[in-house]
Amino acid sequence: MNEALQVLLTDGVIDEVVGRLKSGKEADVYLVRHGGEVVAAKIYKEREHRNFRNNSGYREGRQVRNSRTARAIAKGSRFGVAAAEDAWKTAEVEALFKLHAAGVCVPRPVMFYEGVLLMELVLDLEGHPAPRLEEAQLTAEEASALYFDLRNQAIRMLCCDLIHGDLSAFNILLGNRGATIIDLPQVVDAAANSQAEFFFKRDVENLRRYFETVDPSLRARSGDAFEIWRAYVKRELTPDFEPTGRFQGEASRERRFSGGPRGGGDNRGPRPQGNNFPPGGRPPGNRPPGDRPPRREGENQGQGQGQRPWRGEARADARSGPPPQQGPREPRPPREQQGPPRDSRPGGPRGFRDQRPPRGDRPPPRGGRDVPRQGGEQGRPMDRRGQGNPGPQVSYVQKNGGGAPPPSKPEDES
Repeated sequence: MNEALQVLLTDGVIDEVVGRLKSGKEADVYLVRHGGEVVAAKIYKEREHRNFRNNSGYREGRQVRNSRTARAIAKGSRFGVAAAEDAWKTAEVEALFKLHAAGVCVPRPVMFYEGVLLMELVLDLEGHPAPRLEEAQLTAEEASALYFDLRNQAIRMLCCDLIHGDLSAFNILLGNRGATIIDLPQVVDAAANSQAEFFFKRDVENLRRYFETVDPSLRARSGDAFEIWRAYVKRELTPDFEPTGRFQGEASRERRFSGGPRGGGDNRGPRPQGNNFPPGGRPPGNRPPGDRPPRREGENQGQGQGQRPWRGEARADARSGPPPQQGPREPRPPREQQGPPRDSRPGGPRGFRDQRPPRGDRPPPRGGRDVPRQGGEQGRPMDRRGQGNPGPQVSYVQKNGGGAPPPSKPEDES
């Protein structure tokens, strides 16, 4: 027996565990007896075993009453991770109470105790557990009626500022009260989530596309999601709102030009292949084979099949018609008859020093240590004008009669 159910039995919350009903991607559902009636007990799976492990896009905008807990969740500490798991579970409980009071067809919540949700068991007309929509065989009339019913329920949910976020044929039960929406832990806050528009339009379009396979006339309702969200943004949405169907082309336009949520899926649909283009024209760069112009006679001759023509041929073909005929190239002479490389000849780059003439055969550079000094003794420094220094400098005292300058060193006799 499950440990969570054992806790409920020990504490006297439930009287008996009847059996296991089903196992989903988010939780396991058991049939238990509580207060003299059989109800469904939903036990959530651990985070590593769930499908919504990366659920940050769904949790955006959810309010946590305790500021300390909110800081811990944002920080990602051990306490914050545990608090985020509890908030993920309690979000469905709060949504069920709110939607059930608003008249949305959801299971009636009973209680939430120690991480286990007790709620009403949805039954069919014969008193058995209701099947999922995915398992039903529908006619065109039934598919159309179910679509309009579920669309109206999505409108009622949006009037409560809530979006299912994962609405599909697997999360809808065909009960004795009609189509019942289940599995709401990933419910989205429409007023605080930046990706709420994407989640709502995806939910409604998932329903329409599913029922469209049975009733093709629902293709004309492709703009319902856009029109409903437009009324919600303008604060004109009411529980009795009925889309007019005037925005049929908006869904295809958004699939081609808008992307999915950050870190989430993509609502642009499959990429067109071949001649299967979306309405409104084909995307650029995806030309089908039948739209290519016929090849000119004589084009791309003399080359292998499938190869592109040379650049010169392409330019000539674009200017004046067929490319010119080019004869065979002359073979290059042997390397011994070609002479030295161009870079190794005299006057080539400085890197080829072995090919330069000897140092003595080159003219002297202009200015440098090889140029003989003019004036002064050899080895003495030169002034700024390039003249040699005649000797020691005469001080100001010696120049004005303070003493004769010292005699200079006699020059060498020639």
